[in-house]
Formats: sequence, C-alpha cells, structure tokens
Amino acid sequence: MEQEKNVLDQFVKAVGQNENNSINVVKKVLDDGKENVTINLQRTNVMPERMESPARAHIFHDAEGFIEYLKSNRTQKTLVLADIDNICVSAVLDDNAKNGFETIKLYPPLHPKFALLEETLLNKKMGIATFARAVMRNRAIIKDTASVTAKDLAMAMQQITVASETTQSVGIGKVAINGVVCKTEISAGTAEEKIELPNSFEVEVPIYLNTKSKRFGIDITISTSRGEIIVDVDCPELEVKKFEVFEEILCPIKKLKDMCVTYGKPQTSNWKYNN
Repeated sequence: MEQEKNVLDQFVKAVGQNENNSINVVKKVLDDGKENVTINLQRTNVMPERMESPARAHIFHDAEGFIEYLKSNRTQKTLVLADIDNICVSAVLDDNAKNGFETIKLYPPLHPKFALLEETLLNKKMGIATFARAVMRNRAIIKDTASVTAKDLAMAMQQITVASETTQSVGIGKVAINGVVCKTEISAGTAEEKIELPNSFEVEVPIYLNTKSKRFGIDITISTSRGEIIVDVDCPELEVKKFEVFEEILCPIKKLKDMCVTYGKPQTSNWKYNN
C-alpha cells in the first residue's frame, strides 16, 4: 500500500506546464466479497491557450493602400477623421467596439524633392554663399523664366558686393534723426555688366509622396548685417499649398460609402459616475 501511495504522490507532483493528470479509480466487488480497487493514472498534454492578437494599428504612407485596407476591414461603425494640424487621417474600424478600438492611420510622407527644398531653403535666413549652394541643390525644381534661371540666380548671388557710406545727420523735431546714419548699397556684377537681382522665383515640386506637383513662389530679400550679406527666404503661400494637396489626398477617401468621413481627431475619455 505504501508503494502505491508513493507512486501516486510522484505522479501528482510531476504535473508539468501544459499537462493534465487524470486519475480513474475503479472499485469492483469480487465473488468472495472482497473489493478490488484499480487506479488508472493518465497524463495528457494540453494545447496552450492562444494569446489574443494585438490591436491593429497599421500606418500607411499612400492613400491607395489605406483605402483598399479600409474596404476590406470596415464595419458598419467605421469612423474616418482627417487631422489638418498633423496632416494625418485616422480610421477607427469599429467606433462601437466594447473591447477596445483598432485605429489605422495614413501619414503621407514628404516627397524627397520637397523635403530637400524645405530643409535647405524654405523660410530661412542665411548667408549669401549658403543661399547660392541651396539654389544649386534645388535647381531641378526651380522654374526658369525669361529673366533668370536657377544657375543664373546662384551665379548672381556669388557676385554680390556691398558698399557702405556713413554720413552725419542732424535734425530738429520729432521726425528728425540725430546721429550717424549708415547707408548700404548692394550690387551684383561688374561696373561694365550689372546683374539685375530678382526678388522672387518659382518652384514646381510634389509636396507629398504620390501627389501631383504644385507650383508656388518664393520671395527673397537681401540685406546686410555687420558686413555680411544675408538672404531672407519667405514662402507665404506654402501652408495653403500643403492644405490643397491634403485635400486632394482626402478626395477619394471622402467618396467611400457607408462610413463617416470628416475632419477631426480620435479621442477617448473616461466615464464619470455619480457616487
């Protein structure tokens, strides 16, 4: 009896991970009135329970793939929100989901040509030599005009010279100036062949990946600071152009049927309960 007890103890203690132990006890009464007890020990492997898949949170970089995925995975309560501030489109696959929300996003990346333009030239203030190099790096997207080409513009910037004239001015009254006035003249080219400096030029480039090219103007202002020539580059219509392209990206998404497509950002908030 002791031996059987030891076998049973070892069997129970040896339960491993992902295993089940079963004990079947069969009691049988013999003809002579004695009881015959049979114990059947059985160990079976159990398949581990499958872990829940993580929530889908894909990020797409083109509208076409984003739309195709939405068509295959949308529900009756799919909500699509376009975030103007962050240039992003978010789709909540089931806005009524009770066990958490799955949200996919569309982030259109900048086109490499526009990324280079924005990094080196747009809305920056820089020295004249730096500006000339930036123009040459972006010459493929600068539109040539009858008066200037990208190469001409860069060459003109390299020939700019500065001449300063200091005069004494004494005046009387509120609008008069008392003190030293420095007058700075900026010119380009030689005395024999002067170069007319443009105050603006145009570029044509796709802003986001897989979008059509946009043409917009860039203003340049040349000034001096402590003897150094400074070029101030400004692109006042850039934000408008970015919004126009974002609208073009949204256009086919807005045409999707049986789902809410509008402007906004996905938000969640905790419920408040009365005590």
